[in-house]
Amino acid sequence: MKFPTRAACALAFGFAVVPATVDAQTEPRVLLVGDSWAAQQWGDGSHRLVFDANGATSAGVVGAATTESGSTAAQWAQPARLATIQQALDAAPGIDTVQVTIGGNDFLDAWSTQMTPAQVEALKEQIRLDLETVVGFILAYRPDMMVVISLYDYPNFVDTLGGIVGPLFCRPLHDSLGQPTPRQINEALIEFETAYAELAAHPRVRYVRHAGLMQYTYGFPGAGIPPGSLAPPGDLDRPSPLESMRNLLIGRDCFHLRPAGYDVLVQNLYDNFYAARFDTLLFAPFE
Repeated sequence: MKFPTRAACALAFGFAVVPATVDAQTEPRVLLVGDSWAAQQWGDGSHRLVFDANGATSAGVVGAATTESGSTAAQWAQPARLATIQQALDAAPGIDTVQVTIGGNDFLDAWSTQMTPAQVEALKEQIRLDLETVVGFILAYRPDMMVVISLYDYPNFVDTLGGIVGPLFCRPLHDSLGQPTPRQINEALIEFETAYAELAAHPRVRYVRHAGLMQYTYGFPGAGIPPGSLAPPGDLDRPSPLESMRNLLIGRDCFHLRPAGYDVLVQNLYDNFYAARFDTLLFAPFE
């Protein structure tokens, strides 16, 4: 895995949150599709900040109609949601890339440490099929369309179970998952994503892994592990650092990243996909 070249800069300078709008001087090229991780990247303006920082100032991003917190891969695979994606593409003909972030809620709604191996395989396959339906629909829209699958980093069910947020959200969710250890849920995340990564065998699909990125970026200074020490996929016995998790004012989120964390994630996408996608000389022709 190529490490994000600007991750330290993103953390040090603390990218500011800007309104999620398309600049009048940019042409939409990227459509965000997916759940809360996509919606928060859109709302935080992470793509605009990262694209501008890397000189891709003309590449616009849209996602208002195609990102929804709580949505599932199963929902996006339905005709009504696929029609929403097509409408967004029709409204901006210059879009040639779709970033897809789905499957996390399907996993959280159904997976638990109590499942049998057969049940795990069935869930994994169902999510993969729904993701394949969404990706296949997008690829069929136009022969120059590309899809980048961008999923998740590790949750934190270690430092978020107390306080106010813990009993209201994080602890009940952790209980519903069978109270997994960090290793159990981290290994499950990697196992499920590895199955989805197989879709990148298609010449117009790419997959960028983020597992362990927050550990690499933030480290665990209190445990004597400075930033940059844990190369992805990191230490599977640890969660994402608490400092990387979203601040809900009354406590830290157990699953979502703070805006600066999403900036680092999008920089990882830029280094491993968008830089080449936006460079017509570097980007290989479709096979």
